[in-house]
Amino acid sequence: MRQAIQIFLQAAVISCLIASCEQQPVDIEDGNLKFGNGVFIVNEGQFLSSNASISFYDPEADSVQNNIFYQSNQVPLGDVAHSMTLWEDEAYIVVNNSGKIYRTGLDDMKFRGKIAGLHSPRYTCLVSTGSGSAKAYVSDLYSGQILVIDPHEEIVIDTIDIKGAAGRLSSEQMLIHQGKLYVACWSFSNQVLVIDTSTDQITDSIEVGKQPNSMVLDKNADLWVLSDGGFTGSPFGQERASLTRVNLENHKAERKKTWDDIRVSPIDLCINTTGDSLYFIAEGVYKVSIEMEGTAEPLIGENGRQLYSLGIDPLDGTVYVGDAVDYQQDGWVYRYKSNGTMIDSFRVGLNPGYFCFSHPKQQ
Repeated sequence: MRQAIQIFLQAAVISCLIASCEQQPVDIEDGNLKFGNGVFIVNEGQFLSSNASISFYDPEADSVQNNIFYQSNQVPLGDVAHSMTLWEDEAYIVVNNSGKIYRTGLDDMKFRGKIAGLHSPRYTCLVSTGSGSAKAYVSDLYSGQILVIDPHEEIVIDTIDIKGAAGRLSSEQMLIHQGKLYVACWSFSNQVLVIDTSTDQITDSIEVGKQPNSMVLDKNADLWVLSDGGFTGSPFGQERASLTRVNLENHKAERKKTWDDIRVSPIDLCINTTGDSLYFIAEGVYKVSIEMEGTAEPLIGENGRQLYSLGIDPLDGTVYVGDAVDYQQDGWVYRYKSNGTMIDSFRVGLNPGYFCFSHPKQQ
């Protein structure tokens, strides 16, 4: 599992932030790139190699453009690009081991700003503060804090301490629903924190399976949490992976599916356009209804590939699967219909780890 690999490597190496000595992006006059409806693919690159990249696939034109951040700015993206968030006409790209977040134009990927000097950022989640302003929450693997950032001033305006007796030392994926920020605490934890976005205070916590790594909301506004269960030898212990449904009216876990095999370590929980079917990777790609109905066989088989990431296009339900191949060469993205029928495939950068869908015409 990619999170376990990364946390091991990061713990074994003394991180050296390069923000103070790196090149700054410059404007490119010729050959400007333009992006519209499609999907951005965040390619992690190789750890400590600063060869992360962004690809863009346009399904209407059936075309892919690779390394678009470098093409637009003539500097490398950095060391381990982890996730990407869109907000209005901008993109926020989290570069984990470089400890920074790039702010770029959505339609051209041109540099607009940078939040640097972060510890080990993972995801961003933005919320409006009125009058066209916003604040960004940034989760972190190691710091024991969630940062609250003014994205345009590029400053930290608050910190939310998440250390506690339950071992909440990391924060991973986040989502916002009805003024609440839900935060999966992944490493050595079994909690989803609830934060009031008006006060930035923790108001509750929800116990789920060990090491929750991804979350979605279904059509009934129930929260689904996928937990990988930890790993052999973990000081927090290991249990079988689980999928938990949480009622957000009372923050109670109401239903839980547990895997039989403790070796299964599922990742990348996604939901379809209508909010009634869940997808995730557990070697192959599986699909189950929110009534927990599914098959014992994967919808999409692994077939000798290293399935590394998963995304569902919210516009048409197309399933995108990233293949890291051998972690040493450029990866592939495979596209499927919702029934598992393959559509096509295309080559991207090293270790495609995250899909970010852009449909500005529908916004």
